[in-house]
Amino acid sequence: MKNKLTFILIFLIIIGCTKTISDTKRAEIIKQLQEINTIDQKYAGIPPQELFDKYGNKKAWQLFTDKRDSVAIENQNKIKELYKKYGYLGYAQVGKKAAGNFWISIQHADNDVAFQKEMLAALKTEIEKDNASKAEYALLEDRVAVNLGQKQRFGTQLTYNSKGQAIPKIGIKDSLNVDKLRTEYDLPPLLEYYNMMTLSHFEMNKEYLKQLGITEPNLYPQE
Repeated sequence: MKNKLTFILIFLIIIGCTKTISDTKRAEIIKQLQEINTIDQKYAGIPPQELFDKYGNKKAWQLFTDKRDSVAIENQNKIKELYKKYGYLGYAQVGKKAAGNFWISIQHADNDVAFQKEMLAALKTEIEKDNASKAEYALLEDRVAVNLGQKQRFGTQLTYNSKGQAIPKIGIKDSLNVDKLRTEYDLPPLLEYYNMMTLSHFEMNKEYLKQLGITEPNLYPQE
């Protein structure tokens, strides 16, 4: 009887500590996460053409990156507050789309690697419960590695060579087995990914690359 009462007491304590989200509050959070994502994506690419036309290349980039850094910190503060209140917001809490919106500002929080590492550990727990994206975990793990000057496991974080081709920042730990690992984490094969990003890079920077003599994307040959 004593053991039974102890179990009931522990169960009630656990239930009392669980952070529940009402339907009304969930709708508010999802809306906030969509607003955060919209702002994030607005500054995820390159400056708008009117900024180049008005200020020139150097000044346009400076203004754009300053604003990007400012809104990124604002977004991070909102995400940190949500995490403090509700824990990691995964599929069960807000649905797949909003969970991705929660993750994106963490992914872009390069100014606060300690925060990224904390969220990486939380995200690992969530993917073990099928409550978050394996691909997002892989992307964040690589982001943290690169921010710490380390090689990546998945090869998701890129820079571009003189031909405009996507290449991994710093390098990959195990290039021979990386595609097997990527499959386990719902990522496409490396060459397919690199070609997709090479094409995207070309489309986003077409005018600049033309000045370098690159008039079409230099895709990797498929094996």
